[in-house]
Amino acid sequence: MKGCKTLSQLLNVLYGAVGGLRGALAKCEGESVTLYVRDNERSRFKSIGGFGVIDVPKSLACSRYVALFTKTPEDIVCPQFWELKWALGCPYSCSYCYLQGTLYGKKHFRMKNPSELKKELEKLFTWADKIGVTLLLNAGELSDSLAVPHATKELLEVLREVLQNHPHHRILMVTKAGLPQTHRFIKSAKGLEEFLIVSYSVNAHSVAKAFEIAPPPSERLKAAREVRESGFTVRLRLDPVIPVESWRTEYGKLIEEIFASGVEPERITIGTLRGLAKTLKYSKDKRWIVYLKSGEKTGWGLKLQPEIREENYIYIIEKLKEGGYKGSVSLCKETRSMWQRLVSRNLLEDPGTPGVWEKVACNCKL
Repeated sequence: MKGCKTLSQLLNVLYGAVGGLRGALAKCEGESVTLYVRDNERSRFKSIGGFGVIDVPKSLACSRYVALFTKTPEDIVCPQFWELKWALGCPYSCSYCYLQGTLYGKKHFRMKNPSELKKELEKLFTWADKIGVTLLLNAGELSDSLAVPHATKELLEVLREVLQNHPHHRILMVTKAGLPQTHRFIKSAKGLEEFLIVSYSVNAHSVAKAFEIAPPPSERLKAAREVRESGFTVRLRLDPVIPVESWRTEYGKLIEEIFASGVEPERITIGTLRGLAKTLKYSKDKRWIVYLKSGEKTGWGLKLQPEIREENYIYIIEKLKEGGYKGSVSLCKETRSMWQRLVSRNLLEDPGTPGVWEKVACNCKL
């Protein structure tokens, strides 16, 4: 990006250099949508090579309340996942947040109709039970799952009614919530422990201080521990890694804090800074964009330079291994070529069949 002297000049160059997510937000076409089902997600049909293929009726895969995300670009490793679109927006304010682009700048929180949500879930789970498929629905893709306690309580009331009739399915709650919100969640979710997976997003303290208006990472880790001690499965997201000055020291301290916290996450998913065209356009605080200068253009927007990302991943994964972490480690929305670099170093397992990625144990999968 030679010759860019100001942030606005840099933004103009970056926005011109990266397109939107190719096809990722395209509307469903045809009468059905193809779903790849892993062995641990099926009960009554045969699979070949670790996964099976079934057709999901368009009315179930593309509704206003539930959607099967299937349009990941070819160069990106990201398995299909189900979005539970119970609400839109987030009260937290992270400079890099993709919701700014997804929602065209209208990031304020609003909950959808609980009664309609219940009807859609009943339809989906009834279909899934009939064909023998277990689903995990991500309730944190378009909103924070715990940040607005009264809304979370309404969601949990719906889930309690639906899941008692469809006990094989699971819900993923993704959050940056602190202790007050988490305490209310634990109280409201009592009795749903086996049905909910709670994933906390954390980051290095300097990154959180500079780019996140949300509870501090140390508080999130305390909250995550309390959730685990209350009987829920807990996961962590280290995302987005931003190569600030002394990033090794910063992320090294974060990993030490994770081990000391007693969270014991089932799995950890790591992602590095990335910017889709709409995120770059609608982001209000654009200071984070300077890190994408001379970055790599991918199907999932503009990323940090490959050498920097590889260095970030190697350091963090090795630190986790050195600390004795035995759970699954994965990358979020990363290129296949980057996966291959880390597989060659024995830091990750091969992700599997292109487009299916049946071997990826990431945040959004069972």
